[in-house]
Amino acid sequence: MNQLLQLIAFGIVQGATYALLAASFWLIYATTRTFHLAHSVTYAVAGYAAFVISVQLGLSLWLGAFASVISAAAVGCAIDAILYRPMRARGASVLSIFLASLGVAAAGAAALQLIFGPLVKQVPGFPNATLYLGSVTVTRLQVLTAFCAAATIFLVFLFITRTRTGNAITAVRTNPTMAMAVGIPVERISVLVFGIGSAMAGLAAFFETISFVAYPTMGLQPVMFGVIGVFLGGIGSIRGAALGGFVLGFLLVFSGLFLSQNLGVILVFAVLLVVVVFRPEGLLRSPSGA
Repeated sequence: MNQLLQLIAFGIVQGATYALLAASFWLIYATTRTFHLAHSVTYAVAGYAAFVISVQLGLSLWLGAFASVISAAAVGCAIDAILYRPMRARGASVLSIFLASLGVAAAGAAALQLIFGPLVKQVPGFPNATLYLGSVTVTRLQVLTAFCAAATIFLVFLFITRTRTGNAITAVRTNPTMAMAVGIPVERISVLVFGIGSAMAGLAAFFETISFVAYPTMGLQPVMFGVIGVFLGGIGSIRGAALGGFVLGFLLVFSGLFLSQNLGVILVFAVLLVVVVFRPEGLLRSPSGA
């Protein structure tokens, strides 16, 4: 029983992180229909931003968190402006944009390795005390990570459902042609969702960096799991995407009881295949809501 409770605690933390990444990818993909694999570069840039600010410049760790979020948002918007927007203007296919995104993901990781070198970068300084909840132990950083991830998803959900700009995002997501016809600035909405989605990924990257290390390809696996979470939970809403990421985190943690890490990843893809075949709308059916 103690081991089960401990795994549940780890599953909550892991699930919250993947839920945040799934929600960030969902916001960009569902609104712009851009399969943004270069999200992994945004993630890695955010990790290195925390290192530069908090270690190389010796500033506050929380300024490093701010730098992670802002740099991620800036890089995401820049990729959209420099790469995706011109391709959309020329009528590029979804596959062409996907391949361009894949190229940016590979080139971005290589560029980060050239700039910072192949060695991992640590960002120490967080007072990471251990908390005891009965027989369950968690760290202060794990609790903060889960709380910030859940709070961010909730705030973005409120923004989408309760604000005028959020309604415009929903309109572009559900019917971009009609949205343009009624005067909604579709390209501005694209910039906005890239900024918000990338900032969410930057927050996740900051917590990974201070928990572990930053390295050039650090965004590949988290973003891949975030993408899987989107299609597992449901592409129709941010709630479905977050649910998919959360379930995925639990699945990965509990698969460690009886499978190696590599086999756990295979299990994730197997579950995704089953969901896609038997419930293509995802775990949470919500075709047009948030």
